[in-house]
Amino acid sequence: MTLSEILLAIVLSLPAPWYQPGKNPETPSAYQSRLETISKAIALEAEAAEDWRWDASSLAAATLVVWYGESRFALEVHDGTRKSRYGEDDGKARCFGQLHQTGLVPRPEWESLAGTDLEATRRCARATMRVLSVQGRRCGMQVDKPSMWAVARMVSAYGSGKKSCAPTKDSTARARRWSQVMERIKSAGSSAALAGGREG
Repeated sequence: MTLSEILLAIVLSLPAPWYQPGKNPETPSAYQSRLETISKAIALEAEAAEDWRWDASSLAAATLVVWYGESRFALEVHDGTRKSRYGEDDGKARCFGQLHQTGLVPRPEWESLAGTDLEATRRCARATMRVLSVQGRRCGMQVDKPSMWAVARMVSAYGSGKKSCAPTKDSTARARRWSQVMERIKSAGSSAALAGGREG
């Protein structure tokens, strides 16, 4: 299985965003199609990232966890209509990463982050990963030691936009989810490798 396929299996297992009966803006097949776009965008950008200190799967897992925690993959966050119950900070935040315009995400880029097509979703992933990478380095993420504790520190700084790396209850919960996603990625990769070995 490719990283994109593994991520898709994971996101399909997560609870979909909740809407009142009759208010869901998309069909199950449309939602699944968007999840495919999301999974592909995360995988492509994680595999292309150069500033991340660990492997691509750990960056993909961190991005997935942040995006889901910030938005539940709700359509109105993805398409940028700004009518979401998932915050968006009075229009100051965009895309699944709930990114603000900053030195790391300049205004022209920030304005291009919303959209459900692959390219827009990749732009959101790229910007999210850039901020995660910078916060990871600032919070002392070591090159050779992937850990839940390091992710908790990084996600705390990412979520608050502050200079403190002190883990919070929320960032620790997201770090635990990151560990679970990493286990699923490793398990799926091992299963695929075993299947490939049996076929050969």
